[in-house]
Amino acid sequence: MRQIKNEELRIRQAYARREASGKAALYSWQRPDAIYRGYREKAAWARAFKLLGLTDLSQLEILEVGCGVGGWLRQLLEWEADPGRLHGIDLLADRIARAKALSPAAIDFRGGNACDLDFPDDSLDLCMASTVFSSVLEAETRLTLAREMARVVRPGGWVMIFDYTVSHPRNPDTIGIRRKEIIRLFPNLKLLSNFKLIFPPPLLRLIPAKLYGLAHFLEDLLPLTCTHRLYVLQQPQSNSALNQCRKRLARK
Repeated sequence: MRQIKNEELRIRQAYARREASGKAALYSWQRPDAIYRGYREKAAWARAFKLLGLTDLSQLEILEVGCGVGGWLRQLLEWEADPGRLHGIDLLADRIARAKALSPAAIDFRGGNACDLDFPDDSLDLCMASTVFSSVLEAETRLTLAREMARVVRPGGWVMIFDYTVSHPRNPDTIGIRRKEIIRLFPNLKLLSNFKLIFPPPLLRLIPAKLYGLAHFLEDLLPLTCTHRLYVLQQPQSNSALNQCRKRLARK
């Protein structure tokens, strides 16, 4: 518990430094490179939903961990998800307040640490997180977070993780999340697919907007140039093995 609290404090401090530095402006909607990245992310999520046969999002109970100001949940509304079945949790209270101000009241936004989710076992169809695990440097805290996400997803449901795969040499507050780490974090879930996307953002910012088609071409032709992955995992139809594991942990 102490290590989780310490990591929570470190994350809060990291985000405070980021805000003070002005680096958040690099992700402004007014920047062409940010618009392009957003397009590529949306396309990857749409492909993932299509892969899973999820053509009717209105029937899904969905939680976004690290929801920020709620942008992705509002995107799901555009894709006809039911606002009453959308949930978001974020560590930072100001982001939750902003999310509530920008979103329909029916969306359930909560402040708190996702290492202790206030949702019953097997209660959600989909649990998603975007650039969350890369912000958690402490390995055991990442594992606790992953266990919570897996716990709340029903048998046959899905976990989707969008994140960096490369550690930024000039950003000590993040760490790359590769396929091997995803398998460590979710050992009982089946990795169905991982989509490779996004040309390195620092290089993308140097490219004129009219040449973004070239970046798209390079992403498809040379996947090793991509810095992000969207991992799609599925909960087994039977949670018996997972429940046995929980019982063993509870006895310790």
